[in-house]
Amino acid sequence: MAQSYRRAGASPRANQQKKAQQRVLAFLVLFLMVVLLSGVITWVIQLFQGDQPQAEMPELVTPGIVGSVLAPLPGEHPVVDETVHQFENIGPVQQTGEAVQLQTLDADRIALPENGLVDSTKYLPDVVFLGDSVTEGLDLYESPALGVATVCGYRGAVPSDIVNRKTMNRYRSETVVATEVALDVLAEKKPKAVYLMFGANALANHADDSVEKGYFGYYQQMILAIRELLGDEVDIYIQSMTPVVQGYANTNLNNDRIKRINEQLAQLATQNGCYYLDVYSALEDETGALNPDYSTEGLHLNAAGYQAWMDYLLRHVAYDSSLPFVMGSTYYRAS
Repeated sequence: MAQSYRRAGASPRANQQKKAQQRVLAFLVLFLMVVLLSGVITWVIQLFQGDQPQAEMPELVTPGIVGSVLAPLPGEHPVVDETVHQFENIGPVQQTGEAVQLQTLDADRIALPENGLVDSTKYLPDVVFLGDSVTEGLDLYESPALGVATVCGYRGAVPSDIVNRKTMNRYRSETVVATEVALDVLAEKKPKAVYLMFGANALANHADDSVEKGYFGYYQQMILAIRELLGDEVDIYIQSMTPVVQGYANTNLNNDRIKRINEQLAQLATQNGCYYLDVYSALEDETGALNPDYSTEGLHLNAAGYQAWMDYLLRHVAYDSSLPFVMGSTYYRAS
């Protein structure tokens, strides 16, 4: 009886095991069929695309690296492998020399701005004014420069006279007070600042380009000679030419030409590390010509003109914390 019971119980279990094996076999067959089908599909796709070029995969770029150009750390220069990349090839459009336009500043923007009024009695003893007969008047008429600054104004002088070390007479009124070489005076005085103004004599007789080229060529040589003599520490101020009155007799010295020359003087200043001073604007009237109240004959200044000129200069000194500013002026500090 017990054996019959065991045989009856074993029969259902055998059927269950047989069914489980059948399911596993069916799953394996299905899996093999899927793998085989996938292989066939891939083979067909490759068969039809075999002759077409493969698209290039984009190169992965590590953050901080562009090609072989390493992103610099703070305070370090970038490392560049010039055999692979050049900076001009990086970016959507390659830049060329013809595509670069450099802006040239005009004289108004180059001119030194007002920086506060300095004390003439403390500042001007270390200053030399170098120029022609227009500059000579600083030592003739009452102005802050009279008897304080060194005024080297030589009648008829041009920049080439300074460069070529020409011996010239210095006048006070009609009396010759010195016969000297201007560069020797500078070497003796060793000023902290030199103020230059030339132009009227160089341009009055001719209006052709060759005269102007010679004028600017010697002007630059004069600047270099002064720097060689006094060192790079000296401050060199290039002053604009002064205007003339409307209808001035010498047509070569008309205000349109003077303004054009002044524009080039401003460029000369920036090219040679000098300061440019727009004295013209301090002396012009509402028409853009020399204020007739500042002159008796249309070119040279009178006492009022020199006062206006010096007031402009003393308010347009390149800023330095050691400058002796007048009490109440911008940047004044009690000592």
